[in-house]
Amino acid sequence: MLNKLKTFIKLHLPKIDLIQCWKQFVQDVFKMPLSLMSHPISGFDDFKREKTFKGYVAIFYLVMMIFTQVIAYNANGFLVNKNNPKDFNLLFSIALVIFPVVIAVIANWATTALMDGKGTMTDIFRVITYSFFPYVWLGLLATIISNFITADEVIFFTFFQSAGAILMVYMMFFGLLGIHEYGLFKTIMMLVFTIVAVAFLLFIMLLFLSLIQQMWAFVSSIYQEFVMRFL
Repeated sequence: MLNKLKTFIKLHLPKIDLIQCWKQFVQDVFKMPLSLMSHPISGFDDFKREKTFKGYVAIFYLVMMIFTQVIAYNANGFLVNKNNPKDFNLLFSIALVIFPVVIAVIANWATTALMDGKGTMTDIFRVITYSFFPYVWLGLLATIISNFITADEVIFFTFFQSAGAILMVYMMFFGLLGIHEYGLFKTIMMLVFTIVAVAFLLFIMLLFLSLIQQMWAFVSSIYQEFVMRFL
């Protein structure tokens, strides 16, 4: 019976080459984003036209961005960490990454739809999440060294964090330029309008939340009045 089971598995289940899977993972997760960072114009052109992106890599870096923020909050060295571990909230940390990404994707898509942009919402999401590549790894490196530096060496921690943020913006800029097929000036204008759209969306959301809060207070006051009078 056992021999028949082994034979069935060999014949019907596909063989998984772990070494090949690992090589593909390294190619997709490390080499591809590094290539985009070093050759942004041609890289992001292929990113869209040749479909060199991978959906799972976009999700991977979104999760890694959350992981980086969580680690930084709790594991940065005492010289640079002013956070109170008791105030840590995992859901808030997750929302602090996902919410800006969602708002940025919607705002950029709405803006570029009026400016003849060629990128879809999926393209925008992938550009933004791929752009997390330098921030994630330099941020984790900064967290590690923050536990071994002295007060005079805090500049190294600041350098790695700043470099990660600058490279992230750099990749995002050229990524959006590439997928929307804009020139330099139009890309700058698109980013300005995107920021305005983000501010508008946040204003609408705050207005909506304020309206919901007032409606809840009104319904609650009516309910309390009913309870006091009739119950």
